[in-house]
Amino acid sequence: MRSFDSSAGRTFCAVLASLIWAALALGQGPGGATASPSAEPDRKLTELWSNFLHYILIARPEAAESYGKAIIDANPDPRHVYTLAMRTDKSGATLAAGRGMKRLAPTVDRISELITKGARLVRMDPAEIARWIKMLAGTPREFLIGAERLTHSGEYAVPQLIAKLEDPHTTTELRERIATILPRLGKDAVRPLCEALNSKDPYVREVTARTLGRIGYWHAAPYLKELTLRKDILKRTRRVAEGALIMCARRSALTKPVAELFYELAEKYYRRHESLIPDSRYDTANVWYWQDGLGVTYKVAPRAIFNEIYCMRAARRALIHDEKFHPAIPLWIAANLRKEDNLRKENERRKSAGKSELKDPTHPADEPGAAFYALASSPKYLQAALARGLKDNDLAVCIGTISALATTSGTANLVASFDELGGAQPLVAALGSPARLVRYMAAETLALARPQKRFTGWHLVVPVLVEALRQTGAPTAVLADPDLDRRNKVKDLLRAAGCAVFDDANFGTALRAAHQAGGLDLVVVSSEVSAPSYKAAVALLRSEAVFRRLPVVVLARPAETMAAKALAKSDPLVTVLRADKVDANAVAGLVKKMHADAAGPTPLTPEQGAEWAIRAANALRVLAQTKNPVYDLTVATKSLIAALKDKRDPVRIAAAGALAQFRQAEAQRAIAELADDADAPEEIRLAAYASLSESIRLSGNQLTEKQINAIIEMVTAKGSLKLREGAAQALGALNLPSEKIKDLILSAK
Repeated sequence: MRSFDSSAGRTFCAVLASLIWAALALGQGPGGATASPSAEPDRKLTELWSNFLHYILIARPEAAESYGKAIIDANPDPRHVYTLAMRTDKSGATLAAGRGMKRLAPTVDRISELITKGARLVRMDPAEIARWIKMLAGTPREFLIGAERLTHSGEYAVPQLIAKLEDPHTTTELRERIATILPRLGKDAVRPLCEALNSKDPYVREVTARTLGRIGYWHAAPYLKELTLRKDILKRTRRVAEGALIMCARRSALTKPVAELFYELAEKYYRRHESLIPDSRYDTANVWYWQDGLGVTYKVAPRAIFNEIYCMRAARRALIHDEKFHPAIPLWIAANLRKEDNLRKENERRKSAGKSELKDPTHPADEPGAAFYALASSPKYLQAALARGLKDNDLAVCIGTISALATTSGTANLVASFDELGGAQPLVAALGSPARLVRYMAAETLALARPQKRFTGWHLVVPVLVEALRQTGAPTAVLADPDLDRRNKVKDLLRAAGCAVFDDANFGTALRAAHQAGGLDLVVVSSEVSAPSYKAAVALLRSEAVFRRLPVVVLARPAETMAAKALAKSDPLVTVLRADKVDANAVAGLVKKMHADAAGPTPLTPEQGAEWAIRAANALRVLAQTKNPVYDLTVATKSLIAALKDKRDPVRIAAAGALAQFRQAEAQRAIAELADDADAPEEIRLAAYASLSESIRLSGNQLTEKQINAIIEMVTAKGSLKLREGAAQALGALNLPSEKIKDLILSAK
């Protein structure tokens, strides 16, 4: 067994400390060669760079811009631009000054991107890393420069450093020097070092464990705990691993199950704990692995899904150590759903910016997507994942879990309460989500499950379906202001910004009107309202789950501005506008901003609104058709009748189909009115006649004498044969006495 004395490395470093700054100031490697990319920047690029910075310094943005664009157009190796930046005194401050010049800012940003990319390319260059490792075995001066360069390389240096430690031909001196510098790699190296704990070499395990302890970050704890439980390690290695575990996660971690530690790590990744977030300067981050025969390797993944990838890996590791550690399952499901959605959003963003699409390297082409695993999961795990999505207002997780529940779960599992969730009913709770789409999906799922017994929250299902039926897709705003002139002005501005507006002098009146009409996206309330006051109005909104994340704008009189701003400080979704300074730009900006402020998704598009109106009508039709004993459909009748006058033809047809299943006379008569509407398109009237025929067959004739005569008149009159056939179908269903249909016989030739 190889061993080492870490104190020797510290002594060696201390003896050479006096040389480090002189060596690094020179920036030179062995033989005076600059430790930079293999190819030096050419003379032309160097001159362009020099002139670019010169004209920034003398405040000539036009000239600086021409040289900056010339640098960009030359398509230089980013490493060369990085090298020039590093060699130029105070280049960072000069670039910052250039960014402050409005004309020059875009050019500076593009050159800064080149510098950042170049820095990363230098850090990850395998040939350079190998050269720097070789320098560790050289003179004291070479050691210091190599150590500094490797520290800068961070995680990219780990694979070769570990490979050197495993190599039986590596000298004892070089091993000790590598062991000395490994802790200097810092947090950046924790993930690859955790994978290196899988090495079969006892010396490598010991060095790596001790290094992780010295770095001291918590996310190494589960891997160190895992090492202590291995049966194939030496007692000395176990003691080192236990000591490192204490340094990373305190002594209590010694008694925690390893599955619990991995689950806690998965939660931290899912919650995007600050210490785990990858470098924000880059679009990608590295996912590290251990492969026997290859050592430490990595895959480059989009940064947008990095945390979800590691969350899933940690949750899976928890289940490997304890297959009954059930909380890891819904966490894995939620992370998988979020990962797919984040990648989709990231690629949409990149597409709009003209960038290439990124892929998930951890997801093989032949592996099913997140929906597959959601469908295959038990309802209790889906419900737990849904509870997580509702808590975070995470649309992707909510939609994915509700879709799976709707497809695979029976009624009992949909409305069940779960002890492990504190007795919660996640799908029922989703009826109060601030995200309309989540509310609608939950209501549709619970409706189409057709429960036979009432459950907690049953009374919310039909009202949410009614809300979906009324959905138009346009953002809806409530405006409460007792000053009529100002209210009319703001109402016009809101409408110009694309909002449907419900306004009144009283907040409660306007709120009820908007809620009954199909939901709400924005509240604008004057500081002058009373019964309730604007502060009480905000408190009322925050007391109801569906309004908890609703953006609110307070139109404050000058004297009330300070008090309104105090409210906004305590509620980040409140914005204050001076009532005497409201203009079109301010209102348009607020309407645009409200989507970003609200934790929920943006309002449905008009197309989505129409789709959900139809789906809601169809769900109500099924409930009426099956005579469901749980839901009270009488509250939906008036809304369905109102939908017969909707501007969207498919919605009118769906509403007529639903009303055909309702037994009330007013439902049948409303369908007959639509069928007899001469201004309605023929397609609408034909659908109405078909629905009317079905209604009469199911509920008998409940039409007025006038409506019956209108049907007979349509059948006997000249005109569209299709409409006459539709009316004839309804007439036949009426089963009228002969004296009522004599005109039909007489009209035949």
